[in-house]
Amino acid sequence: MEDFLDINEKEKEEDIRPRILLVDDDKFDRTFIIDLLAPENFLIDEAENGNEALALLSENKYDLLLSDIYMPGITGLEMIQKIREVDANLQIIMFTGHADLATAIEAVQLGVYDYIVKPFDPEALIWRVEKALEKSRQISLDLDVRVDLEERVSAQSERIRLIFYEAVQTLVNAIEAKDQYTKGHSIRVTQYAMWYARHSDISFEEASDIQLAARLHDIGKLGIADAILNKTGALTDEEYSIIKEHPETSYKILKPIMSDSILETIRYHHERWDGKGYPDGLAGDLIPQGARIVGLADSFDAMTSFRSYKKAMTLDKAIEEIERCAGTQFDPNIVPGFVEAARLNREQEELLTTVG
Repeated sequence: MEDFLDINEKEKEEDIRPRILLVDDDKFDRTFIIDLLAPENFLIDEAENGNEALALLSENKYDLLLSDIYMPGITGLEMIQKIREVDANLQIIMFTGHADLATAIEAVQLGVYDYIVKPFDPEALIWRVEKALEKSRQISLDLDVRVDLEERVSAQSERIRLIFYEAVQTLVNAIEAKDQYTKGHSIRVTQYAMWYARHSDISFEEASDIQLAARLHDIGKLGIADAILNKTGALTDEEYSIIKEHPETSYKILKPIMSDSILETIRYHHERWDGKGYPDGLAGDLIPQGARIVGLADSFDAMTSFRSYKKAMTLDKAIEEIERCAGTQFDPNIVPGFVEAARLNREQEELLTTVG
C-alpha cells in the first residue's frame, strides 16, 4: 500500500511539472539541451522531425515547444504553421545554426516567442526557456480566470451576467480615459499583484481572485467628478471624503456578479495595516490578504507613475518608501516578497530589452 501511494504521489508531482517538446533531427543537440535542462526538473519529450512532433502534439498538452528550423521533411516553420491552426497560445522557441533575417521575420509573424542562433549559450538558453514558461503560465492563468468567470455567470443567468461584466470592463476603460495620467493604471496594478502572487505560496484560486479584483478595483471612481479626480492641487476635506467612497461604490456595482473574496479585496484595498485606512478602519490580519496585496500594488503604481503634480519615483526610491511604511501602511509580511518580486521582474524586463 505504501509503495502504491508513493507512485501516486510521484504521478501527481509529474503532472504539474512544465512539459516541453524538443524537436531536432540532431541527436547530439537534443542530448545537450536535455542535459542542460535536467536540473530544472522539466518533463521533456523528444521528436526527430516535424511530423513526429505533430503526432505528439495531437496526443499531449505542452507548455513549450523547442524546435530546430531546418529538418528533413517539413521544416520547423511549416510545422508551426500547422500548429497555429489549432493552438494559438503554445509558446515556441526556435533555434538554427544559420541566421537568416527573412526566416526570423517569418518566425515572429507566426507568433514564435524567441529565436536563438546556435551554438547555444547555456545560461541564456535556460533563462529564455524560463521566461517562455512564465508567459505560458500567465496565459493559462488568464484563460482559467475567464473560464472561472464564465462559470460564475452561468450559475445565475449566463447571458445577463456576461453582458454586465463586459459593461464593467468598458467602464474601467472609461474611468482611465477621464485622466491621461491614470491610463493603464488597473492593468499595471494587476501586473504588480501577479508579480507577487507568482513568487508567493498563495493558491491558484486566490491568485485568480486577486487578478480579477485588481483589474476592477477602481470601478467606483466612475461616479467621481472629473474636477476632483484630475485636481492638481491639494484636495479639500470634502473632496477627499468623496474620493474615499469609491471602494464601497465599487463593491456595490460588482456585488451582483462577483464572489465574496473578490468583493472584499476591492472593498478593503485602501485599508492600512495600522488601522488608519478606509472605509472601515480595519487593521492587521483583519484586512483580507487579497486587499493587502492589491493595496500595495496600487500604491507601488502610484509611486512609480507620473502625475501632473509629481514626478515618478525610481524603482529603488519606491522600494525604499514601501520598506519604510512596512508595519504602518503595508503588511510587513508581504513587503519583503513584493520587493523581491518587483526587483526580479524589473531586472528580467531590462535584460529582455537588452537581449532584444
